[in-house]
Amino acid sequence: MRFKKVLVVDDSPTIRKMVSFSLKKMFNVETVFEAGDGLEALDVLGKEGAVDFVICDINMPNMNGLEFLKKVKSLDEFKDIPIIMLTTEGREEDRQRALKMGADGYVVKPFKPEKLKKEIEKVLGGS
Repeated sequence: MRFKKVLVVDDSPTIRKMVSFSLKKMFNVETVFEAGDGLEALDVLGKEGAVDFVICDINMPNMNGLEFLKKVKSLDEFKDIPIIMLTTEGREEDRQRALKMGADGYVVKPFKPEKLKKEIEKVLGGS
């Protein structure tokens, strides 16, 4: 599996760097865009266009991950972008709510890169 463009959305620069590094190493991703919240992420999509998939935190300032998820899924040009939530919200009801809102995958922090890789492969199959 190889991807050209991926967007990582998290208010923690450390998490963004860890995820970016893991994606480049595991999937040889050409470009990883980073955003600190949902508003920045929408700005990135507006400037760069669709990406192969998004990794998104839930708890962020300005626009949280669920608000971002809802907005992206409501936009025709971006509604088909797979979004995998990467969050500290580990309760089953949190997971179910995100999936009902349109999330394609869900990984709980702290995470191991292998767990994220498995979720990406599950969501994106033979991409």
